[in-house]
Amino acid sequence: MAKKAYVRCRACGYIMEAAKLGDACPACGVPAKQFEPYDDKVSDKRRRLMDLHIHPIVVHLPQAFVAFLLPVGILLFFATGALRNLLLGTATVLGVVLPFTVAAAFSAGLFDGKLRFRRLTTAVLRRKMLLGGLFFLASCGGALVVILAGLETIGAILGFTLLNVAGLGAAMALGTLGGPLFLAKFPG
Repeated sequence: MAKKAYVRCRACGYIMEAAKLGDACPACGVPAKQFEPYDDKVSDKRRRLMDLHIHPIVVHLPQAFVAFLLPVGILLFFATGALRNLLLGTATVLGVVLPFTVAAAFSAGLFDGKLRFRRLTTAVLRRKMLLGGLFFLASCGGALVVILAGLETIGAILGFTLLNVAGLGAAMALGTLGGPLFLAKFPG
């Protein structure tokens, strides 16, 4: 099977298969004449695996959970009646499920890092693993608060909310570190 031909938009850097290029760049809209040939130095097998985008897809679930849990935790301080019960149920389910989604994203990140860079010992990947570990610990702490203490007291709600703030901070730092890595890969 012949290696696929790729092109790169000179305006925005978007890379795509040459055969799929239409009249304009799908990312920024400039005319197709702005594209130039791009030499993809990654083997077809590795390219197929990287094009699955496993880690970027899997990582959105825990980020969405922790971002959603923060306002839920804050609202629990003020809500009463049926709204409070709804928020308690939401926080309980998401709080218990969050560590599993973080673990899945962490595992996908290890797979992606090994696939792209063939090792996990680079400075950026070590920082990402540390932040991923912190995110996991914060999510486990939140789950333990939900399971062991419930969210009935101000102290439990405060602890749960602060753990979610820590998790959200780690998730934001992970995204900041991961963005520049998205198109990076070791040739071959």
